[in-house]
Amino acid sequence: MRPAANQTGASRAERRGPEPETFEVRRRYVRFSEQDAAMLSEVGGVVARHADSIVDRFYNHLVKFEPLRSLLSDDGTVERLKASQKQYLKSLFAGTYDDSYAESRLRIGAVHDRIELEPQWYLGAYGLYLDILLPYVIQCYPDDAARATRAATALGKLMILDVQVVLDAYYETRERRAVEKSEQLAAVGELAASIAHEVRNPLAGMKGALEVLRGELSVKPSNLEIVDELLAQIVRLEGLVRDLLTYARPRALSPRAFDLHELIDRVLRLYKDEADVNGITVHRVSAPGTGRIFADPQAIEQVFINLIHNSIQAMEDGGTLTVDAQSAGGFLLVSLQDTGKGILPADLKRIFQPFFTTKHRGSGLGLSIVRKLVEQHKGTVEVTSQLGHGTSVKFRIPESETD
Repeated sequence: MRPAANQTGASRAERRGPEPETFEVRRRYVRFSEQDAAMLSEVGGVVARHADSIVDRFYNHLVKFEPLRSLLSDDGTVERLKASQKQYLKSLFAGTYDDSYAESRLRIGAVHDRIELEPQWYLGAYGLYLDILLPYVIQCYPDDAARATRAATALGKLMILDVQVVLDAYYETRERRAVEKSEQLAAVGELAASIAHEVRNPLAGMKGALEVLRGELSVKPSNLEIVDELLAQIVRLEGLVRDLLTYARPRALSPRAFDLHELIDRVLRLYKDEADVNGITVHRVSAPGTGRIFADPQAIEQVFINLIHNSIQAMEDGGTLTVDAQSAGGFLLVSLQDTGKGILPADLKRIFQPFFTTKHRGSGLGLSIVRKLVEQHKGTVEVTSQLGHGTSVKFRIPESETD
């Protein structure tokens, strides 16, 4: 879709356009000539007369798709957008394609980004417009097939230029937001780490004092339960502090050779009782030659702890956890598949965001830490999920030392 941009409060991406020489180079590259511009101008009158019909056909197709239908549910919004589309059509066949034209397309792209319209939809809309407009272009030259072909080709070239500029807006705004988000997270992470560092020692002192009191004082069983609950809460807070420090101030890796299967088995033993209580069966799969790897064992252990912990929490009513380790092309490929409740599609996009969580308890840093540790090993991690059927987490890291 190409809604016309509101220039009030324009973002940096809306104010900036491609540098003049850049847009001119693009025109030359797609061989969009002055003759092409003149031919489109000739077609403009026909398109203007049929603008209402063209825009109606355009929107009637859009609302067949749920992600777009939700954006177009308000009648007032639809009428405003239809008016903007008519302006777009007018400019498309105006015959003037200079820096101002490029800047207007950049503003359109910025609006797409602001309303969070995914590129697949607005890029696909260019194909839809071509499909609708080409018959009008061709009918302008009923007795001259060669000229009709040249006019149709000119429209295709201009659409390509439009796509290029709209993508400029997309990448620029995404890059700017990524930088801003990175700076914000860095500041929040540093603050959180400072607080965690200050809290850690008092927590350790409180825990030690309670443990001493528990062992030395004669208290009623009911009071003993209170002390145990206090200790449990302190342990939970210690876990939050540890996550904060791990994420905000990651330690340098200390890679060495170690047996991966021994590490996986050790982590699984930590969760055996919890898995048994919840009726969870663990299925281990391993391929020959995946025993020893060169990595930081403490970091890889933390990766497995976080992932197995998440999987068990997702299977409150029982299920199966499959842990698979394979070797391929110099990489260790690890997959953890659970049969739990799965993740909502909207949440799946955010699972690696620091502090994002759908749980009542937890720091929201578990998967952020997983990704950071895997990327420290020059690896990658991906998560797929189907609601009601389970979640799969796959990560891969080099099996041997890399530069």
